Amino acid sequence: MALGIPNSRNGHNPYNQHPTKNVICAFWLKGRCTRNPCRFLHPDASIQPPTQVPLQHFDGPQPQIRVCDRWVSGSCAYGEKCRFLHTWFHSDEAKHSFSMLTRLEGHKKAVTGVGLPSGSAKLYSGAKDGTVRVWDCNTGKCVKVINNGAEIGCLIIEGQWVFIGLPNTVKAWRLDVATGDYEEFVLDGPVGQVNAIAVCNGLLFAGSHDGVISAWRGSSDVNGFQLVASLEAHGGPVLSLSVQLERKRLFSSSADGTIKVWDLNNLQCIQTLSDHKDAVTCLLCSNEFLFSGSLDKTIKVWAANQGGKFELAYTHEEECGVVAVFGMADAQGKPVLFSSCKDFTVRLYDLPSFKERARLFSRKDVGAIQSGPGGLFFLGEGTGTVGVWNWMAEQQNMSQ
Repeated sequence: MALGIPNSRNGHNPYNQHPTKNVICAFWLKGRCTRNPCRFLHPDASIQPPTQVPLQHFDGPQPQIRVCDRWVSGSCAYGEKCRFLHTWFHSDEAKHSFSMLTRLEGHKKAVTGVGLPSGSAKLYSGAKDGTVRVWDCNTGKCVKVINNGAEIGCLIIEGQWVFIGLPNTVKAWRLDVATGDYEEFVLDGPVGQVNAIAVCNGLLFAGSHDGVISAWRGSSDVNGFQLVASLEAHGGPVLSLSVQLERKRLFSSSADGTIKVWDLNNLQCIQTLSDHKDAVTCLLCSNEFLFSGSLDKTIKVWAANQGGKFELAYTHEEECGVVAVFGMADAQGKPVLFSSCKDFTVRLYDLPSFKERARLFSRKDVGAIQSGPGGLFFLGEGTGTVGVWNWMAEQQNMSQ
């Protein structure tokens, strides 16, 4: 739509004219008109120009369960009247209280792994920018940046070990938690980006872009690890690995939409689960069940029958694709499932009912979730930040 500003090819300054009738200055509406006088109307100099917010902010009296984009950017002018949330979490029950303690900022790309080594007061995070950042848990400050020279597809912590998935390589760091130093082992064998790592019974597994799972056993030689198997697992990239120690099973999921079940005694595939209709992005094992999240907008729950075969027990439908799942107990010890979705939310469900108890929000997908001591948990976001949350507001181990 024309704004009514005439051309000035002959050098005539149109702003020296009297105000044009019934035409409000478009720049005043945006709060950035610098003309005085201006030939367009400024209705009342005592009234601040409104922030342009879509009319749907007033479509109903109850807030929608989504964060106000303009509140995030600091520009929402409607306060409590805004129909969108001005908070990073939502719960219908006051007893489900959360506190975001801080956002750890520094990574330039999506965070792909986060964790606390055993006995350490340092939090480790890895990201697609190729760096591992080490954060002081008492101050929230980054105390070390380690550049690995390539995209980090995943990072996990096991005891005092840090395992990092890189293109064609896994790095294993044995930490000295007292000094912060580490001894590095480089494990070759994978082809393409390593997207998933799991550890159990002295074996290290890494799933890579070529659909293969590489397996190493810890050894006493100079390399520290010996490649013992390359499992031809999937027809697409391996996206997640999870272990069920009680049944001695390894589970792998892939962009090909399948889940493979592996016997840890002989590293043989004993079952393929094919009920998902799109990439299976994440897996989570409990003592009794396997949870799988997919871009087909479902979380599926699997249980072993009397013969040891896994069968589909339940399908939970989400509003959009699932990118990560995680489990932890609440302050009362009740199991809760975290489901990170493509709409930048993390939904928390009571188990086994799948009743939604809360929803957390972020600026981009949360691809990494990990728990910490005293009710802490960490969300690795696609923005490159690590959100530090506490289940109970009074338990704070990090400061802003």
